[in-house]
Amino acid sequence: MGPLLLILLGMLSLSFPVSASFAVYYGPFGPDETAQLDKFNILILPPTIDPTYVSCLSANHTVAGYVSLSTVGGWEPWAEDVPQWLFIDKNKNWNEEVVDFASPEWERIILDEAVPYILSRGFNGVFLDNLDYVDLYPSKRAAVVELVKAIRERYPNITIIANRGFSIAKEIAPYVDYVLFEDFVSYYNFTSGRYEIFGENELEWEFGHIEKLKGLNVSVLALSYANLSDESQVEEFPALICEYAKEWRIKDVYLTDVALQRIGVDPCVEASNQSPAGTTTTTSYREYNKDTLTPSGESSPKSSPKEATENGENGSEPRVICGPALIVTLLLLALTSRWRRF
Repeated sequence: MGPLLLILLGMLSLSFPVSASFAVYYGPFGPDETAQLDKFNILILPPTIDPTYVSCLSANHTVAGYVSLSTVGGWEPWAEDVPQWLFIDKNKNWNEEVVDFASPEWERIILDEAVPYILSRGFNGVFLDNLDYVDLYPSKRAAVVELVKAIRERYPNITIIANRGFSIAKEIAPYVDYVLFEDFVSYYNFTSGRYEIFGENELEWEFGHIEKLKGLNVSVLALSYANLSDESQVEEFPALICEYAKEWRIKDVYLTDVALQRIGVDPCVEASNQSPAGTTTTTSYREYNKDTLTPSGESSPKSSPKEATENGENGSEPRVICGPALIVTLLLLALTSRWRRF
């Protein structure tokens, strides 16, 4: 076996994604973003991404498409089918309409339009957002539980990730694969316009819910927020987040800004970013921040999953070779060239 084949085989062995990692990303999408996200195992992405990229990633990853169970932002492909009489309130922070999520018509839209649309685009899972609205509308609590149950019964083989919904965790636990613990240790304060670390009382509250989730045998994905352009936060936030993640036995942590327009990182990777063979398994937070991010001041939470473009960042037709496929192609070319010599 020649040196070229040895090199190609080595590249092939390193081209598969590492385990125990997830990402939430709603930004522009193209070949570069596809390549960066390939290192994560679980991906939460907008349903508007071109199916070429979705199919590329879902071949070797869990890729969940975004759907809100209680709001409509107007950008969703199913939004035009939501009648205005379903709107009961407005979320001004995200410029979204709150719907009557106990309505049979809303259940029909989710089960017959939203989830089928997501799966038709190549996703193999769904991300159920805004379950916490049951705390604002407790009379609709049972309806949300039934809707999650109905999604599982209608689509038994997909991955279901629920965002928070702690007050109904016990009821929905049998039907979900993961719970995303958004605002883990850090959060974006819409009042002050800054990223902050929770106080002691709030952290105790979070710890209590983590214990309950673990008691329900639900896998937890922890999502933390920070200003990725603030050097002090780059140092301070990951240290605290990872300290609590270790204490509370949370292995899957993801840090990004609240707009979710940048591909973030596992902030705890610096503590354990060496494989047994001594090779780096994923990018460290400092390395990522230095090489990838452009300082731009405090992040603004003005974006939504609609920001992902249909055909990539510049609107061009997608042209991408997925994951190990490129290495396999080079390997086959090398073998063919070698055989032709005989």
